[in-house]
Amino acid sequence: MKSDIFISPLVSARKGPLLGDYRMNISPLTVLHISTELGWQGGEQQAFYLAEGLRQRGHRSVVVARRNGAFARRMQANHFPVHTFRRRGRGPDSLWLLRRLVAKLHPDVLHAHDGHGLTAAGLATLGLHRRPLRVASRRVVFPIRSPAKFSHFADGVIGISTAVMEVCRRAGIPESRLQMVHSGIDRDRMRGGSRERGRQILGLHDNEKLLLTVASLTACKGHAHLLAGMPQILERFPEAHLALVGQGELKTSLCNQVADLGIANRVHFLGYRTDISDLLCAADLFVMPSIEEGLCTSLLDAMGQSIPVVTTSAGGIKDAVGCDCEDGPYAYVVPPKNSQLLCDGIIDALSQPAKAKYLALQASKHLASNFTHCQMVEGTISAYRTWLTTPAKRCA
Repeated sequence: MKSDIFISPLVSARKGPLLGDYRMNISPLTVLHISTELGWQGGEQQAFYLAEGLRQRGHRSVVVARRNGAFARRMQANHFPVHTFRRRGRGPDSLWLLRRLVAKLHPDVLHAHDGHGLTAAGLATLGLHRRPLRVASRRVVFPIRSPAKFSHFADGVIGISTAVMEVCRRAGIPESRLQMVHSGIDRDRMRGGSRERGRQILGLHDNEKLLLTVASLTACKGHAHLLAGMPQILERFPEAHLALVGQGELKTSLCNQVADLGIANRVHFLGYRTDISDLLCAADLFVMPSIEEGLCTSLLDAMGQSIPVVTTSAGGIKDAVGCDCEDGPYAYVVPPKNSQLLCDGIIDALSQPAKAKYLALQASKHLASNFTHCQMVEGTISAYRTWLTTPAKRCA
C-alpha cells in the first residue's frame, strides 16, 4: 500500500504562550484531520489554523489528505505528519489506510473537515472496538443531503454560524451533538499590505474609487446582482472601479454580462491572487453580494483591516457583521438577490465616507471579540472535551 508521509516533531518550535500551563492541567489530545478537497479555500485555511493552534497548545495533529492536493502540500510545508490517499478517500485502499492509522495512532478525535471526509471517517471506523470521537465541521448553509450520514458517522458536528446550526437542526441532528464555533481569522496575515502597491497593480489614480470582492465565481456568491447595479453606480461615481478576486465556473458568463453592460473598462477579473493584503489596503469599499453564505472569512479579513463593507444578510453573514448586536450591524446590509438595494448601499457608503469609516472601526472591534483564529481553536478544543466526556451520547 502506497502512502506518502512526511514526519515532523510532535510540537512546533513556535510554542504558544499557553503551552506550559495548558499541558500541566489538561492531558494532550491526538487529532487526526481528514480533508478530501483538491484546492485551498476558506475551509482548508480554518483546518490549518486549527492544526497549528492545537500544536502550539501541546496537542498532536496528524493529517490525512488528498494526494497532490493543496492541503497536503501546505501541511507538509508546515511540518505536520501527512498521509495521502487517492481521489475522495472512499476507495478500499484509502479506507484501509485510514483504518490502519486509527489502529496505530489511537487518536482521541477523528476530525472530518468536509462531507466526503466524514464518509471516509465513518466507513473506516465501522466495527472498531476502540473508536475515536468522530467530529464533522459544517461550513455551508446548503441543506444536508444525507442526514443519515451525520446520524451514523458523526459523534459531534461543529457549525460555524447561527445559520449553519439551523441547517443542522433541520436535518435532525440532536442538540447534544451540535456545537457552534465561529470561524476565525489571523489579522496579522493581512497586515503589511500597501495601498500604493495595490493601486499600482490596477493602475488606479488617487481620485478613483475601488470596490473589491473576494469570492469564488459561483452562483451562490451573487456576482451577477452586483454587476447589474454597476452602471448605476458608475453614473454617480464615474471614477469607480470594481475588482473581482477569485476563479470559478461562472467567469465566462460574468465576463459576457460585463461586456453587455458596456462596463468592461471598469470591472477587473483578477483570478486567484496572493496579494490580497495589498488589494484590501487599496480598496475604498469591500462588497460581498452573497446569496448563500456559511460565514464568509474573506469578509472577516476586510473587517479585520477596517475596510468599510457593503453586503447581504445571507446566512452566517448576519453573525459576521453583528446584525443581532444591540448597536449593529457594523456594515451596510441589504437582502440577497436585490441589485437595486445593493447598489443603493454602495452609493450611500461612497457618499458618506465618515459614516462608512465609523462602521468599519466598529466592525473591527466586533471581529476582535468574536472571530479570531485563537478563539476558533479554543472553541473547538472545548467542543472536543465536551463530547469526549459524554461517551453515552456518541453514535451507535
